[in-house]
Amino acid sequence: MELQWIDDFLALCQTRNFTRAAQARCTTQSAYSRRMQRLEEWLGASLFDRERRPVTLTPAGEEFLSRAHRLRDDIYDARRAVLSVSSHLEKALRIYATNTLAATFLSPWLTKRELRNYSVVVASVSGCIEAVKRGHADLAMIPDFGDAEHLAGLELETIGEDRLILAQRRGARLAALEDDMLIGRLMVYAPGTHYGARIGAMLAAHGVRLRDPPVCESASAEALLAQVEAGLGAAFIPAILMRGDKAVRCAVPDYFDIRYKILLARAPKRKDA
Repeated sequence: MELQWIDDFLALCQTRNFTRAAQARCTTQSAYSRRMQRLEEWLGASLFDRERRPVTLTPAGEEFLSRAHRLRDDIYDARRAVLSVSSHLEKALRIYATNTLAATFLSPWLTKRELRNYSVVVASVSGCIEAVKRGHADLAMIPDFGDAEHLAGLELETIGEDRLILAQRRGARLAALEDDMLIGRLMVYAPGTHYGARIGAMLAAHGVRLRDPPVCESASAEALLAQVEAGLGAAFIPAILMRGDKAVRCAVPDYFDIRYKILLARAPKRKDA
């Protein structure tokens, strides 16, 4: 199987249209269709019902979608881990961090400690945790929403706090809550992402549903913020990313703010026998 086939599959899941998916993947429709057929042949199952419009997922497709984002992240995380252990820096402190924290919180934290010999690897939350547990990282900087089960066995230190807020471009009205319906041009996190799961749980806990299909889906908070600032839609964005005044909080209830801690995770120190 080729890695690009997973991205091809996710593009079709998002667009539900072969022509638009091929355009999103910068290829011809015929070449794109051949790659999708090869993926289905490799998996041994049909992933899409091509007779329906828009294209819909088969049960096998739904099952693969539940794993595809994690599978892609794990492959990229494996590559980052290999690059990390082959670093040019000898005996460097190996730091893993999510993309958002690496771009915001990490630099001030490093400055205070005046570190001179370290490497930084950007990975998903699960990739950061796995790197610490497997000994590929000395420490990881990750968000924690209180679901500490996946952090069992690690030494944890709270070093900051942040929150996800529903944001839109200043002066725009792109999202609003009417009764139990969230309406407007909503942009969402891809299935299987850490942020997406927490947002979904919050909405479900308060009985809030989306009235309209999302206009965009992405695994990247930074990508969603850029589109929010351009006025293309509203999305949940980490407050730590919202520098300047282009994006502001939507007029929604306080419970829409999803607070989380910023943790340093380390492997526990070994005790002498």
